[in-house]
Amino acid sequence: MLKLIRALSEYNGPTYDGAVMAKAAIRATDLSDGEYLTRPVKMAPPRMGVMEAYREGAASLTVTLLRPLVRAGEMPEVMPQGEKLLSFVIDKDEINAYLDAVNDTNSIHRGDNPVVPGLCMVERLWRELDKPMPLNWDVKFKMPAFAGETIDVYKNGVALDGYCGGRELFSIAVKGR
Repeated sequence: MLKLIRALSEYNGPTYDGAVMAKAAIRATDLSDGEYLTRPVKMAPPRMGVMEAYREGAASLTVTLLRPLVRAGEMPEVMPQGEKLLSFVIDKDEINAYLDAVNDTNSIHRGDNPVVPGLCMVERLWRELDKPMPLNWDVKFKMPAFAGETIDVYKNGVALDGYCGGRELFSIAVKGR
């Protein structure tokens, strides 16, 4: 999966530095090594962009990036729904290894209190679930997680929802196989 993500980062480059990921759609039947292509789907610089990395007939990753207009204020605490599946922590070392692997240069993922890249959380969850294939996930990112925070994942019907400290981080709609 990292090669697919890296292709997207190489296309994106510094264009959306400081942007946050709002959505991602991952479709894959084969994530073996190969050349991945990229293309813009919709561009509305400097605030929004939709881009895709893909290998025909094998895999695609389509993401919506947004540059926030204002910082999020205090959010009400959200109670997790469903059955708790697992917990994990992504520390600065894992973030830096991920950033190097996919060539992500977004400045919000660096420094003293870095934001965990959204696809880093998704890729880690995919590994924790023993890399299920085919992969057909629609991800909505809601709030950031920061290095060192515990991410709890709950199964809620056909969704996988991530929480941290009363914040809902993401919701993944797992589509039929």
